[in-house]
Amino acid sequence: MTALYSIALLTGLVGSLHCVGMCGPIALALPVGGQSLMKATFSRLLYNIGRILTYSALGLFFGYFGKAIFIAGFQQQFSILAGILLIISILPSHFTINLPFQNFTNSLVFSIKKLFSIKSSFGFLLLGMANGLLPCGMVYMALAGALLSSSPLEGAIVMALFGIGTAPLMFSVSILPKFLTLNTRQKINKYLPVYTFLLSAILITRGLGLGLPFSPKIEKNTKKVAIEMCHSPKK
Repeated sequence: MTALYSIALLTGLVGSLHCVGMCGPIALALPVGGQSLMKATFSRLLYNIGRILTYSALGLFFGYFGKAIFIAGFQQQFSILAGILLIISILPSHFTINLPFQNFTNSLVFSIKKLFSIKSSFGFLLLGMANGLLPCGMVYMALAGALLSSSPLEGAIVMALFGIGTAPLMFSVSILPKFLTLNTRQKINKYLPVYTFLLSAILITRGLGLGLPFSPKIEKNTKKVAIEMCHSPKK
């Protein structure tokens, strides 16, 4: 599980380059005008904490499914499936499937705009939490990791680490808009599919159970042990 945590944190660090392009305008538009430097810094911190809280809640939710997959003994197969789906996600657009998230996204963006009028500390926290719900390919990659966890808590930790990985760059850009120019981000974003492919290869290798650090051997008796535990007589 330590390897999964490391991947989650690294995905956040690498994915923050993508996050800046997608959510950077929101971070730059935070209503901190007129606030002191200390209060503005605290407001930006609350915004990022809100995002991490939402990611953690999503990880907790998906961790329940991950636990079911683990108990059923399908974690290795799901790891291969997740790797294949990530490869499909970086194929040219005419090979991909457009999911019906547009209505949800439009409603969420409308809610985020309304939250800009709440300039209290709680408002910045809510703004970050709402931002964390925006559809994002990097978040989907991290959620695949949460599905590979063996409990809701581990799923929450995976997504929290992903959020923590995105925080340094998102925080820096909100303070220093010229810290990373659009042209620089566009150049770096060209290499994100390379990272996605490498992560896909790790997930597929993990599922094959080759006995490597990222590919533990498949445990054949996982399902059998779970059934025996459920039916064992109580003492």
